[in-house]
Amino acid sequence: MRIQLSGCVIINDKEELLLLWKKKHQHYEFPGGKVESGETLKQAAIRECKEELGVDVKIIKYIGYENFEIDGKSFQSYKYLGVIENNQIPKVNEPDKFEKLFWLPIKEYRNYSCAPNVKSFCQKYIDGKIELPHLK
Repeated sequence: MRIQLSGCVIINDKEELLLLWKKKHQHYEFPGGKVESGETLKQAAIRECKEELGVDVKIIKYIGYENFEIDGKSFQSYKYLGVIENNQIPKVNEPDKFEKLFWLPIKEYRNYSCAPNVKSFCQKYIDGKIELPHLK
């Protein structure tokens, strides 16, 4: 059975993704996490950003999902394009899980240790398969 995850793709006008360094897996990943019982995918994405980054996000659009495996576990990871509201400054809100925040230049993703769904998203974006509105 796949574990359902939901999270946000937060991208700035320099084509950089806001990612968190996950200590356990030693890679960068999107803010997001497990969908709780009775919660919609969108609600989970918003909640996870608040928990992990300490910010409120507005969902702009659904991007899609990826299936991937880590440590023998299967995941289905849903992603929404999100924008941080009210100029809030993101921070590491769960230091037991995450070491730091990072704005990853999308076109340079191969130079960094990233979760499988981050790699896939970046390549699809570079290939023009994912269109995102220009955000400021």
